[in-house]
Amino acid sequence: MHHKCLVIGGTGFLGMNLCSALVQAGHEVTVYGHASSHTERLQQYLPMVHLITSDFVSEKDFSAYLKDVDVVFHLVSTTRPSNKDVMMEFTTNVLPTIRLLDACAKEQVRLIYFSSGGTVYGVPRYVPIDEGHRTEPISAYGIHKLAEEKCIEYYGRTYGLDYCILRLANPYGAWQAPYGSQGVIAIFLAKALHNEEIEIWGDGSNVRDYIYVDDLMRAVCQILDYSGPERVFNIGSGRGYSLQEILYRIQKVTGKMLHVKHMPGRIQDVPANVLDTTLIQQETGWSPTTKLLDGLGLMHDMWNEEFQSYYPRKLPVY
Repeated sequence: MHHKCLVIGGTGFLGMNLCSALVQAGHEVTVYGHASSHTERLQQYLPMVHLITSDFVSEKDFSAYLKDVDVVFHLVSTTRPSNKDVMMEFTTNVLPTIRLLDACAKEQVRLIYFSSGGTVYGVPRYVPIDEGHRTEPISAYGIHKLAEEKCIEYYGRTYGLDYCILRLANPYGAWQAPYGSQGVIAIFLAKALHNEEIEIWGDGSNVRDYIYVDDLMRAVCQILDYSGPERVFNIGSGRGYSLQEILYRIQKVTGKMLHVKHMPGRIQDVPANVLDTTLIQQETGWSPTTKLLDGLGLMHDMWNEEFQSYYPRKLPVY
């Protein structure tokens, strides 16, 4: 089925991959985002994508952008998991999202929300974590993500908004920036390739679930045509790795000795987070196929020193 899609926040790592996947699947794509070097990159690699440059935080009415749109993908997050300012989280993320929900409900446009999966669960009571696990975020970032989920559910109950919430594991892959504050695989791999010191918060025993971005996009494309009863899905590899295990595999892929510095642990970091993906597999037939070592090898081959990022040699095939 052909869809007209609006991607809110489509110029970042996940946005670029999402736009590429949607275009390859035959959908019409418009991106809403800031004018920046990221929008230039989008136009360079995906010139067939329409572009709207505006500011998500200050936008008062999204309705004008939703005319003739079938599906909105909400990927915008203006802060990082390390942020401790709750007021900032709500003023720059939750309130603009409510304005977007108003417009989606008014125009009867479906919404697919990219949540921050592990963050909303908090310290797990069991692993792997299924969608029925209690949501008890311990960080300001997780609180804002859960607040947005609850607002989306409210609009679904009250105004009939058609929605789907995707709780993601830690994605990695093409177009990921290695010198930001998120994405330990990209950061660690880039530092290894440049013989730079790698900083780890804590002793390296924290366990996380990592999903290669191509697997994630295959899941999203199947969710796009999903019409079943479920509204919240975990998407991950279903396998957890400690930071020490990640470093071991990066050393194996690069053949380099790693220079590691341990920093004090952070209060917002939970000891383990691995997502149970049974539900999405049962509902859509999707399953991840890329093993961690293979994904690391693919990223290693994508490294481009000129761009200081992981650029695909050609557009990924999802």
